[in-house]
Amino acid sequence: MNPVYAYLQNGAGVKLSAKTMSKRLSITHKCVLYYCFKDPRIRRVNGNEVGTGKRHINVFTIDP
Repeated sequence: MNPVYAYLQNGAGVKLSAKTMSKRLSITHKCVLYYCFKDPRIRRVNGNEVGTGKRHINVFTIDP
């Protein structure tokens, strides 16, 4: 079971960073990134969606 997907499923549409999820789930940042990149249901957010111009950011969401 993917704990990151289960956590994001409770608040579908919410965009959360990997650092925030690692603190709230009490797992390492590296494990959060692993779960996010291996699950096709979790989408990496574009930088313009959260108000930054960066291309690659560690913010993830699932679409409702």
